[in-house]
Amino acid sequence: MAGRIEDKVCIITGAGSGQGRVAAQRFASEGAKLVLADIDKDGLGEIDAICREAGATPSLYVGDLTEEASNEGMVKQAVSEFGRLDAIYNPAGLVKFGPAHEVSLEDWEFTLKFELTITFLANKHAIRAMKDNGGGSIINVSSGSGLKGVPNHAAHTATKMGIVGFTRHVAVQYGPDGIRCNAIAPGFLAYKAGQRRIAQATIREYKGGVPLGRFTKPEDTAALALFLASDDASFITGQVISVDGGASVS
Repeated sequence: MAGRIEDKVCIITGAGSGQGRVAAQRFASEGAKLVLADIDKDGLGEIDAICREAGATPSLYVGDLTEEASNEGMVKQAVSEFGRLDAIYNPAGLVKFGPAHEVSLEDWEFTLKFELTITFLANKHAIRAMKDNGGGSIINVSSGSGLKGVPNHAAHTATKMGIVGFTRHVAVQYGPDGIRCNAIAPGFLAYKAGQRRIAQATIREYKGGVPLGRFTKPEDTAALALFLASDDASFITGQVISVDGGASVS
């Protein structure tokens, strides 16, 4: 039985760790032709081995995705090796937290660069490739912090709200080209050992507040990214979908 994204050419950014790592394994199991990108060469080597066990043969791209040349090279590699680009999932990013009156300009600019600019650049070059092959699916990552104000998340809230607006722009601007663009808004993400190579900045003990009774898992966001990359989501664009167990509405 064919997978849900059998033979679709998909880029996953930040694939060496976290949400990207878990999604890469899920996409591989569903038949995707993968380009896995990260600045972390060792992390890519680990997920490459995992994907090969799932039956995929990923193409690996090592580069700093806050730089334009790296994004251009990443997309060119996908098109050169597989002939087109069908989907890109963009969970790559880093963040620094703090309230507005304490955040340094350096930390503010760091977060904008590693959350908002990195998303813009991936979209820019994916759009160019997708216009050439009649469309595709772009999946960005916002956050619960991008839907409401959250204490100590000054820069993070700004960037994740920016991703919401940018996602809607892309959906409207490039819908006539057959390009869909949506965003996933996870709640607080809880990782298992080995899923994340970078130390988690904040560890919380679950004390309630989520109607479905737990924090978000990276498997939850990977499942939604898979759906949005598939033809089952062919008439869904411009949406920001919360994956938070109902926390944002409780």
